[in-house]
Amino acid sequence: MTTEPAENQTHNEYLETHDLTRELKRLGVTNDQLQAMRFRGTNKGWPFDQWTFTWLCPIGLESLSLVRAYCALKWLILETPTNSRDTEDAWRLVGETMAAPTLAMGERTRRAQSERAKKPRGKITDGGTTIGQIIGYLAVGPQYQGNRAKELWPHFFALLDKEGLNPKETVDPENSQKWTYEYGFRDGRKKITFRRFENIVARARARKKSH
Repeated sequence: MTTEPAENQTHNEYLETHDLTRELKRLGVTNDQLQAMRFRGTNKGWPFDQWTFTWLCPIGLESLSLVRAYCALKWLILETPTNSRDTEDAWRLVGETMAAPTLAMGERTRRAQSERAKKPRGKITDGGTTIGQIIGYLAVGPQYQGNRAKELWPHFFALLDKEGLNPKETVDPENSQKWTYEYGFRDGRKKITFRRFENIVARARARKKSH
């Protein structure tokens, strides 16, 4: 799928009115956050599916799932790269991302109950996000890279709450390692301690440094 700006449109106008941009704004993404979304300059020479990107935190997980496609759209429209396998893959990603919600809506309407029952262990959102991915998003997000795990802990609660997981907090004033969040998980509840959270943050940051 390749869609170019109309003759009477600038590239910026086309980007601003694109359905993907509108969807991100509907999800609460600000103009500053849209401007910050881009592929990193270190991707040269790598296949498109391995390109990394950056964004401005915090944004919801539903919005985060669209960031890579938006970075691809910005690259295609604003940088106008020459035709290549990378541009083909980028257009394909944009097209598939825009088609996915329509396909998913029909599937959810027909099989909502059965799909929830079949959700793999560890997945806590309808989009298939795991608790580790949520924590990893906080750990390596540009806005939080300088924050310690204790400083990230309340942001983690806010993300769980935004995802509708109804988090509850248990605090031990004498031992932070026993701090606990309880959150909705499938048809029940699950707990995570601050100690486990801290370990996942450390592993996520170690993986980022090794790449």
